Amino acid sequence: MDTHIWQENDTDRLMHQIHQTMRLFAKTLNQEIARSGIYSSEWTVLNLIHHRGECAQAELSPYLGIEPAAISKTLVKMEEKGVITRVFRNEPRGKFVRLTEKGETLFTRLQSLVASHRHQALQGLSAEDCHQLYTLMHRIQENLQQE
Repeated sequence: MDTHIWQENDTDRLMHQIHQTMRLFAKTLNQEIARSGIYSSEWTVLNLIHHRGECAQAELSPYLGIEPAAISKTLVKMEEKGVITRVFRNEPRGKFVRLTEKGETLFTRLQSLVASHRHQALQGLSAEDCHQLYTLMHRIQENLQQE
């Protein structure tokens, strides 16, 4: 089916393409890592905590652009899977999250699968193309965050 007939103008086509691309990216990433029991949204959290080390749970929501209730739900699932642990501290930021040994092992195992998936998604794009795409997507995000 020709998808161009459903969009009224170039802006509609662009927004549709961005949406479809990101949906397909998440779907195919989930297919790559499904055997591990981790989903792409959980991979994002796993990756972030691995690189940051222990971090405040309150910092995850704004960085990931996810509502606090949704990130809390994801963390509960990850805690049940034994890949993270939450530490409660008597300070303003309260709950801290860190990877367990199982989480670190899982990160190491999945890192190459995720890198391969990203390589496939970006093949044919130069470093300059990637930088320009990042810049444009970041600008769109900033536009949407303005009140």
